[in-house]
Parts: sequence; structure tokens; C-alpha cells
Amino acid sequence: MAFSFSDLNLKAIELSTSGTGATIPPGRHLVKVTNAELKDTRAGGKMVVVRLSELNGTERSIRHWINVHVPSSKEATRIGREQLKSLLVHGGHDDPDNIGQHGVGSIKDLEVGVYVVKDSYSQDGMEREGSKVRGYYNPNESKDTQTKPVLDDDVPF
Repeated sequence: MAFSFSDLNLKAIELSTSGTGATIPPGRHLVKVTNAELKDTRAGGKMVVVRLSELNGTERSIRHWINVHVPSSKEATRIGREQLKSLLVHGGHDDPDNIGQHGVGSIKDLEVGVYVVKDSYSQDGMEREGSKVRGYYNPNESKDTQTKPVLDDDVPF
């Protein structure tokens, strides 16, 4: 039977209350890498895409696109590799210096602290607010810092 959107009826469907698909808000969060994949970029490079899911029982998650090879920019490649190494070191990877030998799958199930900041972006011609990964930290840092907001500026006071 062919699907027709015009015939779609949701009368017998209940509202979802699980929070599935909710994005992790700005702040410090303890997360687990629930997926990690190596993907091609549009510019002919490579990136590692990780999905980070909160450990506190919510179903919130966030994706982080980490460039590991940007043919047109040594600086972007360096920054991406620094981000990946930070994830690996703070997540307790057994051999963070030699991730290539272990494969991208070895990133999955690492538990790490993540700094998430507010992000503004355009989609469909409209300005939207969201969240993005700013960095990683050792999850064994003091628990009382987990709910403090992350300041997203370089002002030293």
C-alpha cells in the first residue's frame, strides 16, 4: 500500500513525553559517546561525528563534528585534532595518541565531561538558537561544578 501524507491521521497516536531528540542545553554535563563515525566532508576532508548522550537519565544528546583532515586549512585540521585528543584523553581512551590504530569505533562508550555553549545559526532563512560543544573536561572534576553555566567569552574578569 502506498503512503499518502494527505491520508495521515494521528487521532490514535499519543503525545511523546520522553524528551527524545532534546538537545543538551548550555552548561557542563557528564556524557557518554553513544555513536562515533568517520565521514567525508563536502570539501573533500574527513570528520569524526560523535553523539554525546547525558548520563543523568535524561534522553538529551548533542552531536559534535570534529574535523580531522581539512585539505584547505592546516589550522582547522590542527584545531579539530586537538578537540579529538581532548575527548580521548578526558574520556579515558586507552591509547589516545594512536587512535588511528584502534579505529573510530574505539571512541564509543567513552564517558567524558562536555562544555556546551549557546549557538546562534540560520536555518531556512530564520535565525535560531541552539547548543554546540565548546570542549571537554575530565569527568572526575568536582561534582558541584556540573550545573554551573559555562561563560562563552574571553573577558578575564
